Amino acid sequence: MASAVAASVEVVENAATASHHTLPSSWWKSEKIFEIEKRAIFNQSWMYCTHASRFKKAGDYYSFTVVGINFFIIKTKGEGNLKAFHNVCRHRAYPVIRKEKGSSTILGCKYHGWSYNTEGKLNKAPQFDDVEGFKKEDNSLFEIKTHVTPEGLVFVNFSAGEVPSFDEWFDGLSGELKEYDFEDYEYHMSYELDGQFNWKTLMDGYQECYHCPTAHPGLNAAFKMETYKVAPRTRYCRHYAQIVKEDIEIEADDKDADEESSWFGFGKKKTAVESKPEKKKNPGGDFDGLWVYLYPNNGVNCYSDCWYSIRVLPQSATRTILQYDIYTKKGLAEEKKKEFVDFLQLVEIEDFNLCQLTQKNLNQGIYSTGVLHPTKENGVLFYQKEVAKMVKEHFAKEQEAGHLINPASLDTGRTKESDELEGICKSLECQGNNPETTGLQW
Repeated sequence: MASAVAASVEVVENAATASHHTLPSSWWKSEKIFEIEKRAIFNQSWMYCTHASRFKKAGDYYSFTVVGINFFIIKTKGEGNLKAFHNVCRHRAYPVIRKEKGSSTILGCKYHGWSYNTEGKLNKAPQFDDVEGFKKEDNSLFEIKTHVTPEGLVFVNFSAGEVPSFDEWFDGLSGELKEYDFEDYEYHMSYELDGQFNWKTLMDGYQECYHCPTAHPGLNAAFKMETYKVAPRTRYCRHYAQIVKEDIEIEADDKDADEESSWFGFGKKKTAVESKPEKKKNPGGDFDGLWVYLYPNNGVNCYSDCWYSIRVLPQSATRTILQYDIYTKKGLAEEKKKEFVDFLQLVEIEDFNLCQLTQKNLNQGIYSTGVLHPTKENGVLFYQKEVAKMVKEHFAKEQEAGHLINPASLDTGRTKESDELEGICKSLECQGNNPETTGLQW
């Protein structure tokens, strides 16, 4: 099976020719591939979550779910650091946090009353004080590796083992982030879209602007698309384009959304008399932008008046939730905020619709692979190559070990008896559907 997987992935090293192809379409619809992507990629990558400015005081927390892993980030009471913990009570695995956000310096589990402080330390375990051998220090919350950049961007890594440091994983990113004054912006709003497509379907579009002249008329008017380029770095890409600094023509809002995309709003039905395009200030401002793709599933896009992040959260092989957080320049007028949000939401819904229709065709099994442009789609080549590399490497490790390997799995609390019982489970799982079969069935 290892050779079959290796043969199915066509990722060309040299981007100078026109013979590059996408990963096979099966990788956009197979639940088995999705499961190994979770283990191989998402459970051992540094992933962006939020910005530190949203945590105002000790005890402020936000909860997140990425590839089924529920966790929260909290501001500690002592030094005011941000720490991430699995949202799992150490007693019987009930969630400690049950809201999307909140504030509390004591986190109480509503199952049996165990409670923890902001450092994740067990504060109280009712009626366990006199239990021989019970130690509070052995029952802290499971902490998740966390990194906060000097600019306040918060990242986590689920791996329970050794991982590359943040600066090694995203070598060079820290220097590029310094170009933008994140401190001059404040949280404005969030929204999300629930899409029936694979997470890579969205990343394919995000990693190129080859489609922008045809799919994004508003974006195409705001930037000089002939200057657009994607520069691959170490597990991230910097996107470049020159902004149009003079007033630009904005199509009227009365265009039909299915035929002619308007810029502000999501399109209204045509009237008998169509409005002429009008000149308006470019909502992108006068800054060419700091746009960064962060492998595997995040983006940070910075403009003059606002910046926003996107979290691409896979739910299954063919379902993905997109979460957007928007930050606006301090003191920015409300109408300017609305203008930018309208601009952003239109561009994103255009991409969303592209993904929905593309995935429907990917699911049919007619299309296998497609040719990629060596320069216009070099960002797609870059990230797909990394996906293939991590999946193949992890698959080889599992083949050698003879069982699945989950980098995020924790061994804390294991006993000799639990190991014995776990062995029975693994033996049964490996037999597949035939209880008469012994040995590993791959």
